[in-house]
Amino acid sequence: MNEYPLELSQDKIAEFQSRGFVVTDDVLTFEELKRYGAAVDDEVALRTQADARSVTEKSTYEQSFIQCMRLWETSRTICELSCNSKLAGIAAQLLTEPEILLWQDQALYKEAGGRETTAHQDQPFWPIGDAPLVSAWIPLCDVTVSSGAMAYVPGSHKAGKLTIVDITHSTEPYDILRDPALNGATPETVEVAAGSAVWHHGFTVHQAGANLSDETRRVFTSVYLARGYRRANAWPAYPLDRAGIKEGELMEGKGMPQVWPPQTVLPEQPANRGQLTGPQYGK
Repeated sequence: MNEYPLELSQDKIAEFQSRGFVVTDDVLTFEELKRYGAAVDDEVALRTQADARSVTEKSTYEQSFIQCMRLWETSRTICELSCNSKLAGIAAQLLTEPEILLWQDQALYKEAGGRETTAHQDQPFWPIGDAPLVSAWIPLCDVTVSSGAMAYVPGSHKAGKLTIVDITHSTEPYDILRDPALNGATPETVEVAAGSAVWHHGFTVHQAGANLSDETRRVFTSVYLARGYRRANAWPAYPLDRAGIKEGELMEGKGMPQVWPPQTVLPEQPANRGQLTGPQYGK
């Protein structure tokens, strides 16, 4: 049996199960934060080097954040981060699952002047049904209310799948925060220091504030999926479609490497890489 590099208290796990989100402090060391942060910065710069638009010239979705996806496929250093046993072990503990796969990773850089991110759930957008899923939201710089901190609706994951929110548009006829299933619960803002992580359940309703600061809010996220669950429907999803996983089949394949229990070598980077930039739902 593998020992967890960072073992959580039962109270911390219970908090996640009850509230649908939890903060774990100091997951990355100063040296790790510096190394991984530089690698993510480099990858974002590389992927966006041809885009000279200002924030105001971008689409509604792009004003919420610069989104670069599946960085583990193009950077071995970032692959080390996404497959980090500390992160994967925490995901296994929070989901109380023995085996964990990497669903995807992404950089979410909210530029100075970037708009708020509309409240939504992640999991209903993906064809994975109720399979246990958790996201690690890892700030590469301290994140405050003024720079675009996340906010979560406590207990909202217990409501299950709600209406999908299209956060690519600024106005929606459906406001998820007013859904009767939430019983009037409101988002709780979470400020978090660089190197710590906020974890949220796949069905937790969440949003992010506008970036009113003068600096880019730099955040990296990894999304983890429990092994042993079947694809719920045929909606497009790059990890599943690339691996040829059909509806009703087990979700697995090169695009979803096992990260817990930890492997002795890093996963092979797929030759047929999937979608590497947005739009797709993020935070």
